[in-house]
Order: sequence, then structure tokens, then C-alpha cells
Amino acid sequence: MSIRQLMDYCFRLYGRRNRLFFWGTIDRVVFLNIAVGDLQDAIRKGKSKTVIGDMLGRIVSRVFCVTEAFKSLPLVEVMARKYPLSHCTYCGRLPCRCRERRPDYKLLETAASEQMEWSLREWCSGFQALYGKQNEKRDVEVLINRLFKEVVELFSVQARVETIEGSLSYIEEEIALELADVLAWTIALANFYKIDLEKCFLARYGKGCVRCGKSDECVCTSFRRGQLDWYRYVAASRIVQ
Repeated sequence: MSIRQLMDYCFRLYGRRNRLFFWGTIDRVVFLNIAVGDLQDAIRKGKSKTVIGDMLGRIVSRVFCVTEAFKSLPLVEVMARKYPLSHCTYCGRLPCRCRERRPDYKLLETAASEQMEWSLREWCSGFQALYGKQNEKRDVEVLINRLFKEVVELFSVQARVETIEGSLSYIEEEIALELADVLAWTIALANFYKIDLEKCFLARYGKGCVRCGKSDECVCTSFRRGQLDWYRYVAASRIVQ
């Protein structure tokens, strides 16, 4: 499935629940940030690659949860314009050779039609070709810190949305850019650990809601929005620790 199809699947599965239990976009961003914290905790505790992959899949789902709050957010289009298959939009080269202080990126005017239909696995391969060598030189803490930084920037855009000058489409693009960066660094961590992110996502969500078990539409009337309780996580899952 393409990323757009994965998003549509999550919208159908969790959309009704999300609209009832999240009062605003900031609530959804907090939900996303908690999942990043759980990933950091899993890494710090030395959990297995399987568990780390499960945590990464949760982050992807929560990126989609934020996206679902906006009916017309161009997430995939913005990703294809900022992270094209042809070159790094910061340094202009393939693979990326950016230094620590890199120039501003230059978005493509239009997205490549091929990338608009890429699956999550294809995006991971594309990012590996573009940024893999650079990220392999970095410590995992650098990657997780960059992921946290992108969530903070997403918070920042939401906090100042009323002061952004431009059309509604421009504001949506700004939000989509930050979400694209969150997804990009999630993919970077998956590639760093050589984890099949699409497989992890589908293992967790492909058969429906992980809590109520419904495959068409989640009917949960409560769900955990705080940090993961690792003891409950181990008891409730078959994940290898």
C-alpha cells in the first residue's frame, strides 16, 4: 500500500475515536510526542529490534493521527517535494553530503508522480539511498534528538498558527512540512536499525485496532494516552523483549 492508502486505512480505523477523544490538534501532537518518548525509553532500556520496530510503527500511526485532523493536509506531496529521489534539497547532491551547518532547503515546485504512490517501504529505501551514509555516522541519540526537535517544531507551528502570514493552503503546507520531517527522522531511525518499518506498522495495525480488535472501525471508549507502562506492554503483547 502507498502511504496515502495507509493513511486512509488509519483514518477509517481510528478517525471516529480520534474525533471524540482529541479536542484539538495540540492534543494529537502531544499524543505523537509521547510515542517518541516511548521509543527513546525502549532504546535506553536496550529493548530488542522487534520492540523498537513496534515503537516506530506507533509513531507512524500517530503522525497519521495528526494528519487526520486536517482534511486536506498535503503530507505525501510535501514529502515528495522536500525529499525527492533525485537529490538532497539542502546540498543538492545524491547521496546527501550536507555538513552540520547546512543551507536552507529548496522545495521542488511539483512532486514526482512516482513518489506520490510510494509505499512506506519504498520511502525507507529512498531515504537510505539519500541519507543512509550520513545517518550511519551519527549516534542513535543524535537521531532521536532530531526526531524530538521536529515534534517541537510542529508544536511551534501550531502555537503560532494565527500569526503565520499567508493563505490557508500555505499554513497547511507549513504544518505538513513539519510532519514530513517527523516521518523522515522516524524512517532514519528505522534504517539505522535496519528495521522494515512497513512490516512493523502492518504487524501492529494491519489486522485492526490493537485494543478492541475491530478490523473496520475502532470502538474503544478509552485508551492509554500517557507514557507506555512497560509491564503491561509485556503482558499484553507477544513482542519478543
